Amino acid sequence: MSCFKCPHCGQPSYIFGKGGAHGTASEMGLEFLGEIPLEVDVREACDQGHPIVLAAPDSVVSKAYGEIAEKLAQKLKEQQFHPEIIL
Repeated sequence: MSCFKCPHCGQPSYIFGKGGAHGTASEMGLEFLGEIPLEVDVREACDQGHPIVLAAPDSVVSKAYGEIAEKLAQKLKEQQFHPEIIL
């Protein structure tokens, strides 16, 4: 999660700190895939049983999920892992 933006004034609040996940990924030699902002719309859509990517596909959160999914799909496509099957 990245930050919570106040729905009234738009001011960001980094309630979980800032940059921690990015730093941890870097320390572990991993690519940081992205941040998901905390927004009231996500909770409201989920409370109604609707994923935010369907309820508001053009929202900032939906776009962030899409970008992360694209990066993850690309990484999986590039992966050269061939499991050994043992019977």
